[in-house]
Amino acid sequence: MVVVETIKSQKIHGCQILETVYKHSCGGLPPVRMALEKILAVCHGVMYKQLAAWMLHGLLLDQSEEFYIKQGPSAGGAAANQEEEEEDLGIGGLSGKQLRELQDLRLIEEENMLAPSLQQFSLRVEMLPSYIPIRVAEKILFVGESVQMFENHNHSPSRAGSILKHQEDLFAAELHRLKQQPLFSLVDFENLIDGIRSTVAEHLWTLMVEESDLLGQLKIIKDFYLLGRGELYQVFIDHAQHMLKTPPTAVTEHDVNVAFQQAAHKVLLDDDNLLPLLHLTIDYQGKEGKDPTGTREGATPPQDSSPREVPPTGWAALGLAYKVQWPLHILFTPAVLENRQYGEA
Repeated sequence: MVVVETIKSQKIHGCQILETVYKHSCGGLPPVRMALEKILAVCHGVMYKQLAAWMLHGLLLDQSEEFYIKQGPSAGGAAANQEEEEEDLGIGGLSGKQLRELQDLRLIEEENMLAPSLQQFSLRVEMLPSYIPIRVAEKILFVGESVQMFENHNHSPSRAGSILKHQEDLFAAELHRLKQQPLFSLVDFENLIDGIRSTVAEHLWTLMVEESDLLGQLKIIKDFYLLGRGELYQVFIDHAQHMLKTPPTAVTEHDVNVAFQQAAHKVLLDDDNLLPLLHLTIDYQGKEGKDPTGTREGATPPQDSSPREVPPTGWAALGLAYKVQWPLHILFTPAVLENRQYGEA
């Protein structure tokens, strides 16, 4: 049989088999077409099992790399067209292209700084059957990453629950219904994916914007990284000028943080919940002792791993670390905060 020979000769595996069987089932004699459609339905059953594990539980069970979702960054050569990239994913106008850019940004200079639980996933486009558009695959990727982030790394008892609003059984039943269909229906398939995505996006919106006060976090970034609180930094400069105009020592970091706290109190910035999350750093290669911020989320890494001299002044080594609370750490990554410091400089 041509299909079997093609699979063997080209060593086709995983979801690529769906594409091969699908192409051969589009023509030919009716008995052959019907037989291939039955084979394709069985193959779709395996795909639906993968989808259920990924979209409902955030599990990627793919040791043989057969699925069209993979762990790791996307390949540079596999780009979607403009229309597909701009497909709205349903979370505040976030498009597939923008989501991918956010994912890629997470890998910039921070792979060793983030918790191991913050894994990145991307599309394995060469495994995606041609009858499943990129826009649909992007939604599948978005849902699975969101479910994994929430289910596996939510340590807050006050936010206990399911990002799918305990509708896993309902969505699993819908996936099973599609699995039982003799022919694949893109309309039914995409409608179900959209329903799951909408549920996840609605929960994320509530979690990030309302419960985690995203707008308040943006204001903090503006105030402290973009110098929105100019009066605070003016007072800080007056307090810290004498200790930062000389090369930093082992106690400079402690002293500038004391000065920063004093400046905050002087301008009536006495937010007991905010100030402990902010920490000024004096960072330079060859600095003795461990970074006092430890594994502080949002801490800025050393800008250069090559050996260099102690900077001539403390100003040259001054940085600002901010401990971002879960789940906003997926937006305000160390790389993002470091970029804000570049803007401040």
